[in-house]
Amino acid sequence: WNDAIAVMLKAVRATNPTRAVIVGPESWNGIWKLPKLKLPDDPNLIVTVHYYDPYKLTHQGAPWGSDEVKSTTGVKWEGTDAELKALRKSFDDVAEWAKKNNRPVFLGEFGAFEKADMASRAKWTAAVVKEAEARGFSWAYWEFAAGFGAYDRDKKAWRDTLLGALMPK
Repeated sequence: WNDAIAVMLKAVRATNPTRAVIVGPESWNGIWKLPKLKLPDDPNLIVTVHYYDPYKLTHQGAPWGSDEVKSTTGVKWEGTDAELKALRKSFDDVAEWAKKNNRPVFLGEFGAFEKADMASRAKWTAAVVKEAEARGFSWAYWEFAAGFGAYDRDKKAWRDTLLGALMPK
């Protein structure tokens, strides 16, 4: 993956020498793969990671998931000390890597699938936003109006609880 990034970046730089380019580690931009990410010496790289932990919460009931996740239901997220500690640890690891490698961070995906209860989805989403912003990460929620969506296409309305978690007043 590191070799591929270098080759692709060289192609981009041929016509766009200073364009910001977003790159991430292998395994779906997994935080756990950051230590293996080796980037070319280029000041215009932004590192992206995705965050879906705890996976049994964020992907419970997802029809494309493993058999275990497909059949999982009822997983809640309350924002307990232990839950927040795990989230903060993950983001602290990213922030430490970013500082050591002098890279800005873009949390390019996070979200909880619709099979989780809305209260848990909203608490988890608000915590992720808060912790990302506390570390200076930019972010993008996954996604607009499907299984994870903050917008309900059928009702043509925002899911206010999720919208409020993403953008508190």
